[in-house]
Amino acid sequence: MRLRILIVSLLLVLVGAGYCHAADAQYLHLKEGRAALNNKDYEKAVAELSAFLEKPNLLADYALLWRAKAYDGLPEREKALSDLHQIKNEFPNSPLLKNALQYEIKIETKSNSERALVLIEKYLKDNPDDNALRLTYAKMLGEHGREQDSLREFTHIYLSGGPSSAEAAKYIDTASLSPSAILTRAKNLIGKFRYKDAENELMANISRAPESLKQQYTENIAMALFRQKNYKEAAGYFNKIGMNYFEARCLFRAGMYDKFREKLAALDPNSDRKAAELTLIHGLYYRRSGDIDKALAVFTSLRGNQFMAEEALWHIGWTLFLTGKYNDSYKIFNTLHTKYGASKYLYWMARALENKKEDPSALYKQLTAGDDFYAFLSYYKTGRQPSLIPQAELKAARDHDELKRLSILLELNIDDAIKTESLYIAKHAQMYPANVMLQAAVMLNEAAMYRHSIMLAGSLQYSAKTHWLLYPYGHKTTVDEAARRFSINPLLILSVIREESRFQEDAFSPAGAIGLMQLMPQTAQKYSGVVQERIDNEGDIFNVRKNILIGGYYVSQLVKEMRCVAAAVASYNAGEHVVYKWLEAGHYKAVDEFIEDIPYDETEKYVKRVLKTYFQYTRESNPDGEAVNFAFDCQMM
Repeated sequence: MRLRILIVSLLLVLVGAGYCHAADAQYLHLKEGRAALNNKDYEKAVAELSAFLEKPNLLADYALLWRAKAYDGLPEREKALSDLHQIKNEFPNSPLLKNALQYEIKIETKSNSERALVLIEKYLKDNPDDNALRLTYAKMLGEHGREQDSLREFTHIYLSGGPSSAEAAKYIDTASLSPSAILTRAKNLIGKFRYKDAENELMANISRAPESLKQQYTENIAMALFRQKNYKEAAGYFNKIGMNYFEARCLFRAGMYDKFREKLAALDPNSDRKAAELTLIHGLYYRRSGDIDKALAVFTSLRGNQFMAEEALWHIGWTLFLTGKYNDSYKIFNTLHTKYGASKYLYWMARALENKKEDPSALYKQLTAGDDFYAFLSYYKTGRQPSLIPQAELKAARDHDELKRLSILLELNIDDAIKTESLYIAKHAQMYPANVMLQAAVMLNEAAMYRHSIMLAGSLQYSAKTHWLLYPYGHKTTVDEAARRFSINPLLILSVIREESRFQEDAFSPAGAIGLMQLMPQTAQKYSGVVQERIDNEGDIFNVRKNILIGGYYVSQLVKEMRCVAAAVASYNAGEHVVYKWLEAGHYKAVDEFIEDIPYDETEKYVKRVLKTYFQYTRESNPDGEAVNFAFDCQMM
């Protein structure tokens, strides 16, 4: 009774604060019904949820689903099914419709398998990729004597190459699959980043593949090897089927430069974009090897190229800049900026002037009017402070009909329902007017659904409010703890999280990186003891607290080791041993030269993104010289 009085009192307070939806004590029944269901007190759950459903409300579909689960727990099968049918009939656009269908199948499977089969068939037509349920379906077909249909479904699951395929393999003779079926499975395995498995299965079966499939087998073997970075072996397979571009790429990455040049000579950069890209890479190889004349000759040969003209001119200017020819490089950067307008060219015009002992201040001032990576660099170069983004009020108005359901769930603090409703809103938000989308983004931010809030805010006109939504201080308590414990700027941790995962807690990359900070399992294991966060399996790495503390510690160690934030960020992406080699080979005079010259295109863009994000985060607090200097004060090797 005390709890009920306390919650009702709280709801009344919310009314006074402008929150009206959940103030009706009716919604108290929904919250207590859900709590009872979680505690397996099914009778109380039914009573509370039934009381909630006595009056019209905005969340009847949630109450019906939860009451169906409570009835199933009693067990009262028919009443459970009645509630699920009501969801299907009365709430065809509910975010819970799929959940209701799945639960109906679960109930019918226990007592009416024929009916369950019909339901599953209908469900799979709309959700063909749900192989976990398809596996259940295949087993049920076998139990009903439909052996051929069962075999077909198990084969379908196996060929998909997904998580359920290992279980499906127990029910079929995989050795009897046709070469065409094996090829289908291999392509699916490659699509799911299971490159080694694809390679093994193709290699084991290529000898029995008909001539009509031999080329496809060879191509997919080559691609699987390429994705595993087995470049020399991959080049041999690409050579067999005349895929010259990919063969040349492999030869270059394998360091087989003479053979690469032979292959490149057979390609026409003037009619093939990929050939032009390889030619440009060839010029970069010469420059990084110190053969400046050959590098410039290659870049010059591409100045009129229909595919690479801008890139070629940039690399001519950049090569001249790095070799101290600032007058010539300035002219080229000026030409590029006049024609293409990118801030990158304007920045390096300023740097060329600076190195010529001329005044670049007008150009830096022009750059600081923007908000990109080069604006951030320009603040550093001039010692100026970036402007403060005014603190935005991120409390939702909660007065839009489309958002009232989420508003109530937020007030009631029912976590899984908040997530369900938030995902539904994020998926359908483009249907809403801009003001509703903005409020939806604010509410998603409030619900800690940062990834979806960022997505919505990014589609709206920029403002102070969207800025705070685009750069949220997510998981603040844990981020601040990591920053305090490991003496690292919390805004750098936030920047890495945002650019690694967009705050997606269950993010998983093709390379096997896990969670918010995209930690590799070996990295998480290596530092878990130091951080005092136990990692027993990969699932533990998805834990928000463990992920942030371990990732934060790793970032802090890289900054201390590299004595340079940019190099530390590059190391986080590409590995510190690789970055040390770049630093040693480059002899860079300043950190901006290092960033611009990072050999891996992916890593260069990553570093710029993280530093730009850090810049935007500094604009939410009191920006000062120290925050800017932290990013760019480096001891270059």
